[in-house]
Amino acid sequence: MMNLGIPTILSASPDSLGGAGWGVAALLAAGWLGTTLVRRRSRARFEQRLLADDEPLHEEERFPLLDGLASATMRRLRVERQRQARTGDRLADVERILQATPIAVIALDHMQRMISANPAAERLLGFDEPSARGRLLQEVIRQPAINRTVTSAMQAGGRFDGELHLELDAPLEVQVCCEPLQSESQPPGLVISLVDVTRMRRLESMRSEFAANVSHELRTPITNIKGYVETLLQVGVEDPDRMRKFLEIVHRNTVRLSGIVEDILTLAFLEEPEARQSLARLPMPAGEIVRQVIEDLGSAANAKSIKVTTRGATESIVLANRSLAEQALANLVSNAIKYSGERTEVLIEVADEGELVRFAVRDQGPGIAAKHLPRIFERFYRVDKARARTQGGTGLGLAIVKHIATIHGGRVEVSSQVSEGSRFSLLLPRGQAQTKSLAAG
Repeated sequence: MMNLGIPTILSASPDSLGGAGWGVAALLAAGWLGTTLVRRRSRARFEQRLLADDEPLHEEERFPLLDGLASATMRRLRVERQRQARTGDRLADVERILQATPIAVIALDHMQRMISANPAAERLLGFDEPSARGRLLQEVIRQPAINRTVTSAMQAGGRFDGELHLELDAPLEVQVCCEPLQSESQPPGLVISLVDVTRMRRLESMRSEFAANVSHELRTPITNIKGYVETLLQVGVEDPDRMRKFLEIVHRNTVRLSGIVEDILTLAFLEEPEARQSLARLPMPAGEIVRQVIEDLGSAANAKSIKVTTRGATESIVLANRSLAEQALANLVSNAIKYSGERTEVLIEVADEGELVRFAVRDQGPGIAAKHLPRIFERFYRVDKARARTQGGTGLGLAIVKHIATIHGGRVEVSSQVSEGSRFSLLLPRGQAQTKSLAAG
C-alpha cells in the first residue's frame, strides 16, 4: 500500500483521485490545518503564560499537542516563581522590622566583615552602613571591648551574652548578644545585637543610692531619739534641767525625722506618672506667691537680721499649683537664709522669659564650687554634709524644687561662685489673668 503524506495528497493531480479520494483528501487537509492551528495557539499560550507573573496557575491546565514535559515545566516554573515571591515578601517584612527596631543589629561574615547593619546600630556606634559594608568590623567600629567580644564569640561557636562599657562621646553601658549566622556556602558568621541600658543602669544606681541615703538619714534621728528616751527613763525626773535638755534634743530629732518623711512622700507624689495630669493649676500673680513665701519665712530671716527684698515683674501671671509653687520658692529662699551670714540680703527677682516666668533667688552666702553644680539638685546631695545636718536640712529640698518645676513643664537653674553667693532660679509657665479670660468669654 502506498504511503502518502498530506502534502503529497494535496499536490496530486485531479485525474489521479476519484470522487472518494477527493473526500479523503479534504478531510486530511482539514485535520492537518486544524492540528497546525491548535499547535500554534498552544505554543503562543504557553509562551504568554510562561512570562506572566500575576495569573493563577491551575493544576488542570493543559497545552494540547505540546509535549507533556512542557506542561509540567510550565507548572514547575510558576510554582517556583510564587515561592520566590513569598520569600521576597518575608524578606521585605524582616527588613522593615530591622529598620524600625530600636535594638542595634549588625551582621558579620566569618571573616568579621560587615554584611549589613540597621539604622539603630549606625546611631549607637556612629558609622555609615553603606560605606562600612564589606569592611572589617575593627576598621568601622574602633571599640576594643566590642572587637574582643566578637573575636571571643567567634572562637566559642558564635555565642555571647553580657554587658560592655563603651567609651563614646557619652559613655554607654550596652547589653550585647551574639548568635551564629549560618551560611550554605561559607563558614558561619555572626549576628550582634546591642541594647543601650545606660539609663536603666543609672536609674538602678540612683535607686540604690537613694535607698542607702534614706536608711542613713532616718537612722540618725531615730538613733538619737531612742538613745535620749532610754536615758530619760534611767535618769527619771529628778533633774529637770537635764530632762528638759534631753527632751529638746528628742523634739529636734523628731522634727527632722518628720521633715524627711514628708519630703520623701512629696517626691513620691511628684514622680507618679498621673501627677502631671491630675495636678490642679490656676493662673495667679507671681507677686502673691512671693509675698506668701516672705511672710512664712519672716521669722527665720529676722532671727539672722537678713533682709528679704523683691524686684521685677511681680505682676506677671503664673499658671501653677499654688501650694507646690510656694513650696518650691520657699525651699530656695529658706536655703538662702540658712547659708547666708547675719545682716545680709536675700533678693527675689521676678522676670518674664518667653513662655516662662523666672523666680531667681540671690543670696550672699559662701557660694558653691563649680564641681558641685551638676549634682546640686540630686536627692540627699550636700556640698557640706556636716553643716547641712547642723542646720536641719533633709537633703531633699532642691530635688523637690526640680520635680515641682518639671511637673509644671518648667525647669531649674543655678549659678554660683565661691565667696560670691549663689543664684537659684525656678521657672514656671506663664498664664493669662482670669479677668482677661472672663472678659474674652
